[in-house]
Amino acid sequence: MLYRAFIVTPSFQLSYGGGVRVAIYMAWTLLKHGFKVHLVALNGLDINRLTRLYGANLIKFFREGCLILNYAVKLENKELRIPISLAVKLLSLYLSRLVRKYLPDFIIFHDDVPRIDDRIFKYVSKSVLYAHFPYIVRSYFNVIDPVEIGLEKLQGYRTRINYGIAKKLFYFEDIPREIELVANSTVTKTFLEIMLRRRAKIIHPPITLRPKAEIKSKSNSIVVVGGQPNKRIGDVLRALAELKSTRRRVPKLYIVSHSFVSWYKEWLLNLVYKYELQRYVYFMESVTDNELADIYALAKIVLSAAHFEPFGMSVAEGMLFRAIPIVYKGVLSGPWIDVVDRGKYGIGFRSIAELTEAIDYVLSIEKKELTELQEKALIGASRLLLDRFEENLLRLIGDVL
Repeated sequence: MLYRAFIVTPSFQLSYGGGVRVAIYMAWTLLKHGFKVHLVALNGLDINRLTRLYGANLIKFFREGCLILNYAVKLENKELRIPISLAVKLLSLYLSRLVRKYLPDFIIFHDDVPRIDDRIFKYVSKSVLYAHFPYIVRSYFNVIDPVEIGLEKLQGYRTRINYGIAKKLFYFEDIPREIELVANSTVTKTFLEIMLRRRAKIIHPPITLRPKAEIKSKSNSIVVVGGQPNKRIGDVLRALAELKSTRRRVPKLYIVSHSFVSWYKEWLLNLVYKYELQRYVYFMESVTDNELADIYALAKIVLSAAHFEPFGMSVAEGMLFRAIPIVYKGVLSGPWIDVVDRGKYGIGFRSIAELTEAIDYVLSIEKKELTELQEKALIGASRLLLDRFEENLLRLIGDVL
């Protein structure tokens, strides 16, 4: 019997980041195990670009008719820019029609469930909400990411949906009982359970990068992934400036992002010039998976300075390449809680002074101690490999099979 699965997300575009990657590898897993999979979204990239960007070989299944791209609006790889309320309503109508037409056995919603006819769920054997950090949670708790600059730019509709509007667009506290709750991390699970008063499982996102031949020597470099102000890269620059002012070793810093918030990048560049760090700091944009793997392979440190981060995939990826993780140590820091397991597999910090000392420590320790830290990082990353993700996903849908 050929089972049919829907994977629903707002858009299968690059700008939706890690959530799209997880959705793609959910599809990849289900396709390998005999499902016919529909990627359902308002719009998205074509099959060639999805394969090229995310690494999963989807083209074979697409040609065989086992993978179907169901985009409500086809824009030939361009972003659809319309008000969020209209976008969600269009997706809801489109999804309702598709469910009635195909009668899927399984639906995975990413982050939020758009309001549709409740009777739709009676046609489906199993429905799951896979929460990265939903809009409904952000709206309910009025969550705005802690940033080091530009808070006034982030308080409007661009970063959160008004409480009243969100209740009309998505299932809020009344999310149907038929929908099982799954979170990407401990942070997301905690918020989700408080809001919805229901238990949620955790399935961590998978590391999908693949190590190349082992690099025997690491350079004195740090990699930070992300070009948004919530990543608090300015804190990292201040730590490097402190190392420089105290005449200690200053590592190269690679700031990697598919795209940077323009005003934030300009602010960071001003800091680079202020602290005279031009010879140490490199901005890397539109980096491919292979290029990112090369950066991780050479880096001695992978760093996350964000105070609020539901999971922290870049930290896990760096650890797979034996980069030592240094992460913000906070109750809302997924890299600290889930990825390095509160210090078991990496180093935490709370202040710029502690960050400075942590970087100096890693750059200064003897080879034996460095190797021990690198091995711990690799062991930590091994808990988050694609094989483990696939096992957990198949276990989740076991009662459908």
